[in-house]
Amino acid sequence: FPVGGDNLSITQGVVSRVDMQEYVHGCAELLAVQIDAAINPGNSGGPAFGSDDECVGVAFQSLKDGQTENIGYVIPTCVVHHFLDDVLRNGSYHGFAELGVELQRCENASLRSHCGMGTKHSG
Repeated sequence: FPVGGDNLSITQGVVSRVDMQEYVHGCAELLAVQIDAAINPGNSGGPAFGSDDECVGVAFQSLKDGQTENIGYVIPTCVVHHFLDDVLRNGSYHGFAELGVELQRCENASLRSHCGMGTKHSG
């Protein structure tokens, strides 16, 4: 049960971002849905439902930076399905393929100059 009681409870959250986030428990950066509802011990791992009562993901972590409140993250069902399909097919989870490429925005004028980028180049 969620913290503070011994009955089930429902929290309504609004999606505020869909972005790549680092998963605390998996040390991987995958797709995550940010919501304006707290994820506390007891409701982590629970289902997140959309407005049509369809499961859209699993509640899994919250942002605790000392400056924000009630920001939680949901693992979307497409990521959950990928995990389950991999385990069923191969007997273990192999993760997502990675290109091994790191990107850096070149907005700083000094960095752009060092990389030989002209004024008409973007990046």
